[in-house]
Amino acid sequence: MTASIVVLVTSPRVAPGLLDLAAWDLLRAASAVCCGLAVHPQRDVLAAAGIPVEVLTGTDASASAEELRSRACADPSRPVVWLAAPTGDLGPGGAPDVVGEAELLAALATSAGPDLTVSTREGSRDLPGAKLLDAVAVMDRLRSPGGCPWDAQQTHTSLASYLLEEAYEAFQAIEDGNHAELREELGDVLMQVLFHARIATEGAGSAAAWDVDDVATGLTEKLVRRHPHVFGSVTVDGPAAVETNWDKIKDVEKGRRSVTEGVPLSQPSLALAAKLQKRAAKVGVPEELVLGAGRVSSPAEIIAGLVAPPDAPAMAADRTIGDLLFAAVTLARQAGVDPEAALRASARRFRDTLAGTEEAIRAAGLDPRDAGADSWRAHWPSA
Repeated sequence: MTASIVVLVTSPRVAPGLLDLAAWDLLRAASAVCCGLAVHPQRDVLAAAGIPVEVLTGTDASASAEELRSRACADPSRPVVWLAAPTGDLGPGGAPDVVGEAELLAALATSAGPDLTVSTREGSRDLPGAKLLDAVAVMDRLRSPGGCPWDAQQTHTSLASYLLEEAYEAFQAIEDGNHAELREELGDVLMQVLFHARIATEGAGSAAAWDVDDVATGLTEKLVRRHPHVFGSVTVDGPAAVETNWDKIKDVEKGRRSVTEGVPLSQPSLALAAKLQKRAAKVGVPEELVLGAGRVSSPAEIIAGLVAPPDAPAMAADRTIGDLLFAAVTLARQAGVDPEAALRASARRFRDTLAGTEEAIRAAGLDPRDAGADSWRAHWPSA
């Protein structure tokens, strides 16, 4: 009969004792259950179920592996179970408190042979999103006494610019079509969410105190409430109806009297103009009123004001340029184009052209700063 050692893997994100039936059957049938972590979260639960867990505290992985092999071969009819340290368990020291467990598992693997099998079995598994708990735990430690002094001194206000910066970096990853970088940048955005939530917990006892669970709860309730066609009995005939329902539900929730409420004024100006125009169009404001806020009737009229004869009454330059940009947003909206993205795309093309021309000038043996207008014209791609 072949002896067996089974390495039982459990998740620190699943409550102790919530093991599948096969894991419980394995543990009850084992001749011995051992682990290398004195504070293994499963120990007390298993002991309460009549399954003692022996801790092998030796630092010699080979000796521990040989001990397990000896026990397994002593009674080949019953397996020996090694209770692995929970994957990702941060513990008080920031890592699993098991000396040499990786070496032990490697030594067990080399122990396998005709008279001994070594296998791994999952006793509990993470649900989707469970790894977020690790991120919450790391942020909590960074912010707690003994953590990072820089993290400890941050406030909602001091972090505000980072929230925008990380969002822009994620946006650029989307523009670049770099999905691997997008994953990383979204992690940085998530870090800001966790950071602000952790800071908010420190207002304990005040009405302003909340935590990451409150953030998640509020989001979940909002998603359910604003999707009655998914979680309720409302019927929709397409994405446009979904958006209309969302806006109506949101207006009721917020008690808003104007479609302008809730539009963040801190966003980039083109995006702000586009958002306000979209809100106006939704409530039926005529296009001629939207365009130039009722002061002009077409982009051509604004352009005419810019190139008016010298003796014509002059319009204020800032107002005129502003109206021209506002009219450009109107044209973009009517064409189904995001003006912010369109301008960014043009700016990026200009950036690439400029950088490429600089290289061409350098290749001609000139310094771009000293090349002169004729050299720039000669090397500019569109010349």
